[in-house]
Amino acid sequence: MELINIQPVIEPVNQYWLNDKMTNIDPINYCLVLFAGDNGISGENISAYLPYSTSDIVQEHLYGRAPTARLLQQMNKLEYIIDVGLAKSVPGTVKLNIRRGTANFLFGDALERIEVERAIEIGAFICNSLSNYKFDIIGIGEIGVADTLCASALISVMLGVSPADIVGPGSAGDKVYAQKVDIINRALRYRQVDPFDTIDLLSRFGGLEIASLAGFILEAARKGIGIMLDGYVTSVAALLARGLDNQADFKLLTSSLSAEPGHLMALESLSLKPDINLGIHYGEGLAAILGMNLKQYECNLN
Repeated sequence: MELINIQPVIEPVNQYWLNDKMTNIDPINYCLVLFAGDNGISGENISAYLPYSTSDIVQEHLYGRAPTARLLQQMNKLEYIIDVGLAKSVPGTVKLNIRRGTANFLFGDALERIEVERAIEIGAFICNSLSNYKFDIIGIGEIGVADTLCASALISVMLGVSPADIVGPGSAGDKVYAQKVDIINRALRYRQVDPFDTIDLLSRFGGLEIASLAGFILEAARKGIGIMLDGYVTSVAALLARGLDNQADFKLLTSSLSAEPGHLMALESLSLKPDINLGIHYGEGLAAILGMNLKQYECNLN
C-alpha cells in the first residue's frame, strides 16, 4: 500500500462537542490518538468483552459515552480514532483498515509481515499528519479486545521472561490467568521467534493497533514530539518502537502503572517510571488523558 496516495480525513471524533470559547486558553496543546483493531486470539474468550467486539467499544467513544470521551469533552480536547484492524467498520473513525481482525495466534501467525509493515507505516503517517497542528504532547492509546494478551506474548519473547511472570488479570480478572499463561506457552511451543526482529514478533502475535502505535511512537521521536503513554499495551509498543530504531531520541511520559506485571517490566526496560501513578487499569487512553491534564496543572502552577 502506497500511503503517500492515501488522503483520509484526519478529523477528531469529538470536534462537534467542543466549546469554541475555550480554544487556545490552555498553555499545553494536546490531544489523544487511539488505534483500534480486533485480535483473533479474542476467540479464546479470555476477555470481559465478546470476541471481535472492539467496534462496540469504539462506538461508545463516538457517542460520547465512554469514560475517556466524557473526560475529553470536559477538558475540551480532541480525540482521533484510527481503524487499522476493526472486524466491523465504524463510521466516524479514520479508516485505514488493513484487514478485518488478525488471525488467532494459537493456530498460526496473527499477521503477514507486509501487514505489520503497513501498520507501522500508518502509525508514522498519522503522526506526520498531526504534527502540522503543533501539539506540545500527544497522548496515545488503543482499543482492541484481547490486545493485553498480545502484549504479554510480545514482551515475554522480547525480555525472555516466562509467561507466568508476565500475565496479569486483564479485563476478565484473575479467573482466566491460567488459561492466558497456557495460551502463550502453547503459542511459543512450536515457534522460533526472533526477539530482535520487531516485524517478526508482531507478525506472530499482532495486533495491528500495537504495530501502528509502534510506528507512531517512532515517528514522534524522529520529530521531537513528546508522547504520553497510556498503559501496558502502549508501553510494549514503545519497546517495539525502540526495537525498530534504538538510536531514536524517544520523549516518553508515563501516566499510570497497571496491574499487569509485564507493565513494570516494560517501563523498566525503557528506563521509565510512572510520572503520575494514577493506579488506572482501564485502557482506551483514559490514563493518558488524565496524565496530560495533570501535567497541564503542573505547568499552570510553575
